[in-house]
Order: sequence, then structure tokens, then C-alpha cells
Amino acid sequence: MTRAKLLAAVAAACFATGVLLSHQIEPGVRVESITLAGNTPALQFLSAAPGPHPVALLAHGYSASKESLFCYGEALAAAGFVCFDVDLPGHGASLSSYTFVEAVHTLDTVARAVGPVDVFIGHSMGGFAGGEAVREGRMKPKLVIAVGSLPVLGDHAPPLLFLAGRYDEYFPPALLKTRTDARLVLSPWSDHGLEAWDPILVKAAVAAACAAVGKTPPAVSTRWRWRFASIGLALVGAFGLTLCLPKLPLRWAWTRGPLVATTFILAFVLTTRTFIDAMPHLRYLPLQTVAAAITLLLLMGTARFRIPRWSLLAAIAVVAIGCAIVGAKIRLILVSFMPHFGLVLFLVSIPALIEGTIVGAIAARRGSRFAGDIAMAIIVGCALFQWGQPPRMPPKQTVRHTAIKLDTKLLEACTGHYEFAPDNSFWLGMNLTNWLRGDRLMGQIALGGQNYGPFEIFPESATNFFDKVWGTQWIFIRDERGEVTAVIHHYPGLPESEGKKLKK
Repeated sequence: MTRAKLLAAVAAACFATGVLLSHQIEPGVRVESITLAGNTPALQFLSAAPGPHPVALLAHGYSASKESLFCYGEALAAAGFVCFDVDLPGHGASLSSYTFVEAVHTLDTVARAVGPVDVFIGHSMGGFAGGEAVREGRMKPKLVIAVGSLPVLGDHAPPLLFLAGRYDEYFPPALLKTRTDARLVLSPWSDHGLEAWDPILVKAAVAAACAAVGKTPPAVSTRWRWRFASIGLALVGAFGLTLCLPKLPLRWAWTRGPLVATTFILAFVLTTRTFIDAMPHLRYLPLQTVAAAITLLLLMGTARFRIPRWSLLAAIAVVAIGCAIVGAKIRLILVSFMPHFGLVLFLVSIPALIEGTIVGAIAARRGSRFAGDIAMAIIVGCALFQWGQPPRMPPKQTVRHTAIKLDTKLLEACTGHYEFAPDNSFWLGMNLTNWLRGDRLMGQIALGGQNYGPFEIFPESATNFFDKVWGTQWIFIRDERGEVTAVIHHYPGLPESEGKKLKK
């Protein structure tokens, strides 16, 4: 056997072994794909241990899917739980449209279908949706575990456990420690995204869940190590296979780029589809194609001026860091579950460009720079919109508001300072200040240490107002004497929040 054939055989063996190892599940755990409450796709984790089996309900974060909490469901099933890990509306395989209120409704419906729920675990937005379901009394678990989240559970709430990474971009430890109604467990190395797979946090979740239902925690799960090792093994195999590609005729040299990129993509997809949802989705294809085309044009431009391929990575890194710094000051504005552009750019684009640069160099090794550029463009295009995609939203409905002329005395009654306590729409709370400017009611919001406004608030009646900046409705509550005592913030798709008027 020649050296090239031996290398190809070893590479193919590594590739195949990696794919096989990626299907390793904890002993005594069975995973099934099911549909709950009529139309909610879910993973069900079943335990082979003798019953009774307490119930755990898991909810992923914004722009993620049920697969992102696979490690939690698997570990809890190994501890004797039956776990239901759902796709929230607009995410993953769900055919419904996303609003935060609809996500809360889905958890309520699923909890009634599989319940009673003993333990709820929610990551990021999923934690807030579950927290709202608990606050409204729709779900009554014995324990709520919020992973990278800051939910408000309301009165008579069950015990609350915060799990977070030290480098969480949205909920830093200093912020979490301000909450006195919850216990906090920190991982020393995770950021917001990695919290979903952090073994330290998974272990803490299992221990707390077992304590809540009077069970003894099992030995630490280990099969996840095999699954993560399988990714590296398959990628090593892909590297070896691409090295064995023969040198192609000049007119076909460019095809080396797609061949190399496809080999690496297959290695990653086949080893992560179970617990990361790396399977390509057709709905992402148009944006991924555009991203790949733009990347290729940029690379062709750098090639013309003999600029190294990694220069694109350096430029994006500078832009991403700048966006993250500037955006950190505005990320809490109103619809606080929207992923922040700078963070997404940094957390998705930078790894994609690093991987693309490496794969591009491999493709160019026995080919041409153009082949390497094609390979890098494909890798970047596929990665950019595979994760961090906004969920499917309902069609935007235009609400027609008609402003009226209101007596100045009625407007003046609405002026003053309103304080909104922290809730699952505004986890840091919010303040609204209103005043008169001539015969117009003006407002300014204080949120997350920043002020937004001034903006005009238009009356539709003596109590119902709206603004044209965010499309928010402001409903002023009056007592029997006609004095305004509170205001309700109503935004489509979010729970209503009530702000109490502060006395002068």
C-alpha cells in the first residue's frame, strides 16, 4: 500500500469513527423525537431506571433550538427524570410564529400535557418565558433553574437557581448577584452561548433537580466527552482526506475549494446534528449564499492586491469589538430578547472566519489561491447564518392609531415619574418620566442605565395613549377621583408591565 493510500485509509477510519462516537448516549437513557400538545416538536429523554420518574421541562434560548439543551436532558434522564425538551414557537422544527407571549403559552400548554412539572430549566429567553409562566400561575414546578437568564417568578415562587458563565455577555455575575431571591452557581470559563453545554453547570443542575425531588444524584455524565471528541476526530479525518485529493487539471483546479469545504462541513454536521442542530436548513440557504458570494468578492479583492487571506479576519475582529463596545450600552432597549449585533458578529463571524481561513489554506495547498478563496467563502457563508438566525415571526400587523386633541388638564394628570419593577420584559426594571411641552405630552425612558427620548406620547382617549417611536401603547390608570396612579406598558408580543406613579 502506498503512503497516500495508507493516509487516506487512516483518515477515512478517523472520519467514520468520529461519526459513530457522536451517537454515544448515557447508559440507560433513550431519546425520542415526539410532538407535544398538538404542534410542539420536542425531544423526550426517558430513563430505564425503575420509577417513579419526576418530570423536567426544558426551554432553549432565542434563535436556538431544543438540541442546544441536549446535555441537560440527557444528564437528568440518567438521574431518573423523564425530560421534555421543546422547540419554542418560531424556532427549530416548530412551524408556529414566535412572540414572547406565544412562547409562554406554549410552555403552559406543554406543562399541562406532560405535568405536573417538577423541575423547569430555561436558557436565556427560555428562562424568561418559563419565569413568566410561573409568575402567571400557569406552571408550578418545585424548582426553576435559569441558565444565563434573570427571570422574575412573582409571589409565592418556587426556589430559583441561577446558572451562568463567568464571561456571560448579557448577564454578568455582578448583575446576577444583585438578586437575593436565588442561589447562584458560576462556571469559570463559559460565555452566554457555551452555558448550554458547560459540564459544570449541567452537573449543578442535576444536583439541584435531584435535591428538589428527594433523589440522590448519579455519577457524573461522561458520554458527552465522547461526543465532543468525535468532532475533533472527524475533523482530523476530513483534514487527512483533503490532503489525499489529487492535483486537478488547471481548468478544474477551482473545484478543489468546494470539495475541501464540503468535506469539513460534512464532518461537523454529521457529528453535531444530535446536540447542536448543525443540519443545514433550506430557509437559511438564500442568506448563506449571499454571505458566501460577498465573502468571495472580498477575498478576490484582497488577492488582487496580494493581501493575505487572514486580513479579512483581522478587519472583522476590529469591527466586531467596536460593535460590542458600543452595543453594550444599547442592548437592553425594549425588546430585550433580540440578539445584539456586535456580540453575534463577534461570536459567530470570528470563529467562522478562523475556520474559513484554515480550510482555505488547506484548499490552496495543492490548488490555487482562488480554490482556497472559494473554500473559505463557503465555510463563512454556511456558518454565518446557521446560528444566530432570528426565529420565524408572525406577519407584521399595522395597528392604526388615531390621535385626538385632549384637554390640557387631562394631559397634565399623566405627567410625573413612573417606576416599573423588574419583570420578564424588563429584567432591570424601567422608569418613565412624562411632562408637558406646550399642549403635547412628552416622555423619556430610563432603562439599563441609559435614557431614551424624549418622544411624544399621543392620546387616543383620556386613558389610552401611544407613541410612534416603538409602537408602544401606554394605558394610564385613574382612581375614582380621576387622578393617575399607574401606567401600563403594552407592546405586541410581550407581557404587559405596570409602572406605579411616584408621589411628588
